[in-house]
Amino acid sequence: MSGFNRDRNIKVPKKTEKKPAITPSNYLPSRPAEGRIAVPKKVTQPAKTRSNNKPNSRRGSNQRSDKSRNPNQGRRQQRPKRTTPLDDEVWARVIENDPKSSVIVALGESKMMLGRYSSKSADTTVGERIYVGVDSTKRTAVGDILGMAKLDRLSNSASSDLPLIIQMFIEENQSHFIKSFFNIAGPLSLKQHAFELLPGIGKKKALQIVESRGSNGFSSLNQLDEACSIDSAELLAKRFVAEIQDRNLQPRLSELLLPVSS
Repeated sequence: MSGFNRDRNIKVPKKTEKKPAITPSNYLPSRPAEGRIAVPKKVTQPAKTRSNNKPNSRRGSNQRSDKSRNPNQGRRQQRPKRTTPLDDEVWARVIENDPKSSVIVALGESKMMLGRYSSKSADTTVGERIYVGVDSTKRTAVGDILGMAKLDRLSNSASSDLPLIIQMFIEENQSHFIKSFFNIAGPLSLKQHAFELLPGIGKKKALQIVESRGSNGFSSLNQLDEACSIDSAELLAKRFVAEIQDRNLQPRLSELLLPVSS
């Protein structure tokens, strides 16, 4: 085969036609375009008028709740009156009367406790015996109980008058203290006598009081004082003051000897 014929038999590949590019104008959607949905307008309804004939359910519920409410609810309950040891006192001795604050400090005769009372009279004198019992109609010098009084808060004059007022109380009731203490006092232990509870009394002086007492006892404080060269009312008053200052002091003669028996 000649070269010419060989060249004619060679198959030359045909040029492939290019596909036209897809343009937006040639793009067809799979479904027809949807239009814009119109937003429905809000319809305003006319306001409903409430008829007066219909009962108000809310008001009725409030009425029911008011009926079921506790009648004492909302009321301020009164607190019970606080009791104090001064409530049992009937008579007291005035220790101090302050006209500026209208407060009287008095010493109870049954427990030897200092109390503060509202003053009704500025003429009440120191050392005066006044009624402080529960009967308010008999309280001519004092009114309400204000509370307990502390010894360290008394004025200097009141602190110095306190032992003298107690001594005066003992002397006025000397028959009671002679019978309940000086004529029957005995040893507290093998090492201590009851007379040694009085300030300034030691074992020797306590033995002298016992020997002077004898079997008949003393008839008065003056007889005791002359026989033993002491001031028995003053010593007992100082012991009471020491027990007022220290409530833990034991034994307490104020609890053993008081109240005074009539």
